[in-house]
Amino acid sequence: MMKKIIILGTSSSMPTKNRNHPGIFIKFNKKGILLDCGENIQRQLRIMKISPTNIDYILITHWHGDHVLGLPGIFQSLSSMNYNKKLNIIIPKENIENLKRIIEDFMIPINFDINIIEAREGLIVDEEDFQIYGIRTKHSITSYSYYIIEKDYIKLDKNLLNKYNIKDKELIKKLKEGKEIEIDDKTISYKDVGYIKKGIKITYITDTIFFDKLIDFAKDSTILISESTYFFQADLAKKNMHMDFLEVREIFNRSNSKILLLTHFSQRYEEEMENIRKDIEEKNENVYILDDFDEINIYKDKIELKLKKKKIIYRYNEKTGEILRLD
Repeated sequence: MMKKIIILGTSSSMPTKNRNHPGIFIKFNKKGILLDCGENIQRQLRIMKISPTNIDYILITHWHGDHVLGLPGIFQSLSSMNYNKKLNIIIPKENIENLKRIIEDFMIPINFDINIIEAREGLIVDEEDFQIYGIRTKHSITSYSYYIIEKDYIKLDKNLLNKYNIKDKELIKKLKEGKEIEIDDKTISYKDVGYIKKGIKITYITDTIFFDKLIDFAKDSTILISESTYFFQADLAKKNMHMDFLEVREIFNRSNSKILLLTHFSQRYEEEMENIRKDIEEKNENVYILDDFDEINIYKDKIELKLKKKKIIYRYNEKTGEILRLD
């Protein structure tokens, strides 16, 4: 199934004329996942023709305003739209009471189920076809980053199934479970008629200083989305508990991630962002500056980046997880 990433906001603490507060919507198979919920996010969703009712999970990294000021509006809209699902919210334990007070203080008539899940290191959510993991990061307040990973699964080739005359649904089910079957006096395993499809991994790292554990956390990401609040000002980044581009690039290179998408930019770079974009993208392979409303579509055999300035397509090998840019 296709995965879609919609960029809703790429600024940091201050929105600008062209960049909203942070927010990313991911359609991951059948589930809608919102990464952070800055001010004005529901309007950004509307512009991209995404209904708030498509949201199944909200992942909050930390309780700074630029990452949570959109929550009251989302809750209000869902209450008015007869949202009939359970809304799962992953949030640091320290901020659960803050979340509850938002609902109380804004007198939002919640008429749907909310499942509050404490952020933690390691596995947080285990769905049928994907998992969500967290890591505690190093910011000025309690903060977490997350990755979403599709579970590997056995994919069978119809032509090979026909070759071995395998049509029985129970036999096919056993092969998908990794079991061997007997047919026409032959022992057949899934390796004879298929392969393991490597799951897509989308990693989101923001509002943290650099530390080595982030490299292992991002390991083998298909898409790594990371803050690059500062460019070539590492001392300033560390002072303000954020990362500089060169630190993010180190995570990217050492983690064997495939595509790096940069976001969460300080407003100080707004006027020179096009020069920064040109410099970064010309000198660094598979690294891109994001803009609000960029889209990334992940298909069976290709990854399509629909960016503000260009469209880029990669061939994707679902057996190995490797990519090849097509120019």
